[in-house]
Amino acid sequence: AGHRRIAYLTLPPDVPATALRVGGYREALAAAGIMYDEALVAAGYPDHRNRSEDLYAAIERLLMLAEPPTVLCCGNDEMALRVYGMLRSRGLRVAEDISVAGYDDHRAIAETLYPPLTSAELPYVQMGTQAAALLLELIERGQAAGSNPRKVRGALVWRDSVTQQAH
Repeated sequence: AGHRRIAYLTLPPDVPATALRVGGYREALAAAGIMYDEALVAAGYPDHRNRSEDLYAAIERLLMLAEPPTVLCCGNDEMALRVYGMLRSRGLRVAEDISVAGYDDHRAIAETLYPPLTSAELPYVQMGTQAAALLLELIERGQAAGSNPRKVRGALVWRDSVTQQAH
């Protein structure tokens, strides 16, 4: 959407998805010709307590940068839900003042927030279908075809929480 200052708020570091999602964030920046800036990555949840205080501190640090982000990408939709409230408490409006995106496309959250949340889908049905197919191969042949992980791409579901950024 034209954003160049894209922040990423992570899940706890020992969650396997954290490293994979940060890797995906870096790849997406590179594909868009945007330099990775370590200052734009913050531990939204530095541990499994998922404390609001930690998330608020991460947002504060990002917003106090000399060049703050124009969009906050959250490690999951539940985090984005909290981010909406925290931004509102600072007098900031989602979409008008700063864009927010989530991950999971948990529709009960994404579709009911105002404005509705842009989110990367976590395609559970397709992942389950792939896992079942691998299990059937293992049962029928005594081994699955190949040991490489199979990737299932989820869609990016655009909603009104991310606005076009002028260059």
